[in-house]
Amino acid sequence: MKKQLLCIAALLALGGGTSRADDIFLLPYFLGNGETGIYFATSHDGLKFQWLNDGKVVLPAPKWGQESLTRDPSIVYHEGVFHMVWTTSWNSLSIGYAHSNDLVRWSEPTKIDIWGEFTAVKNTWAPELHWDPEKHEFLILWSSTTLAELADADGSADPHGNDHRTYAARTKDFKTFSRPTLFFSPKNPEYGVIDPYIAHDNRNTTNTSDDRWVMVIKNEMPPEQGGKNLRLSFSKHMQGPFETTLGPPLVGAGTDIVATMGEGPSLLKHDGQWMLYWDAPGSDFSYCLATSNDLKTWTNRSQEMTLPAKQMRHGTVLIVPATAVARP
Repeated sequence: MKKQLLCIAALLALGGGTSRADDIFLLPYFLGNGETGIYFATSHDGLKFQWLNDGKVVLPAPKWGQESLTRDPSIVYHEGVFHMVWTTSWNSLSIGYAHSNDLVRWSEPTKIDIWGEFTAVKNTWAPELHWDPEKHEFLILWSSTTLAELADADGSADPHGNDHRTYAARTKDFKTFSRPTLFFSPKNPEYGVIDPYIAHDNRNTTNTSDDRWVMVIKNEMPPEQGGKNLRLSFSKHMQGPFETTLGPPLVGAGTDIVATMGEGPSLLKHDGQWMLYWDAPGSDFSYCLATSNDLKTWTNRSQEMTLPAKQMRHGTVLIVPATAVARP
């Protein structure tokens, strides 16, 4: 344990004394099917990542029977604590949760039965955790296919027998949770979506009235129907309502940037530049990156990335200050 703390402290101490230099890009991820646990990689520039903990599992997969996977980890750092959620299985109605003060010592994982008594749902995929500064609560977004949505014959089901929409629950303490509600569904046309992620856009002005929130999300329809790519929607508030007509594809199938299936995005703004990370299974890249100054024109930076493991899967890139991790 002391060796792990020393490694983290040494890594995060690099970069000098300014707040920008002290920024650390943190990438939690899983390997394989998520059966072993959650791993971490870190970077100082968002391009060159290296292992944390020598490539060993940081949070081992809990022994929860059929819900023992640790897929799609998502982390928020808030008031000195790292909070993490993840997918527990392909067909479960639960999500996993743990917290840490230093990225090394984690609480005992908790399985959250997020759907409660409502069981007419097929799955609970890729929970994304956010802190809402407007409502002062944690917002958990995820993708699910409810049996009602699947049976409504609106033509939005995918070839795998799913019909995903974005659902949400709120909490202040990770002990009690609001009932799940529908958070986002595209309209005109309506189609399946997964993997939502929300970022704040201050528009680089001194006037906060033009601030907005940006949601990147995957069109889950087949490529021949314009899907398997990432698109944007906007709102004046973090919890919406978001525009129900998504923008054009940014990356993934049907684009010039890694033209294979793109999913599992995370979006952040660093030094005035937007950075969009995503997972592209089947591509030449273990993880992908595109950058933009205006959220409209994007440059593929994937070939510039160096990663410590092959086929790193669906994590969430976030920036934390070096001081966020305790020194030994």
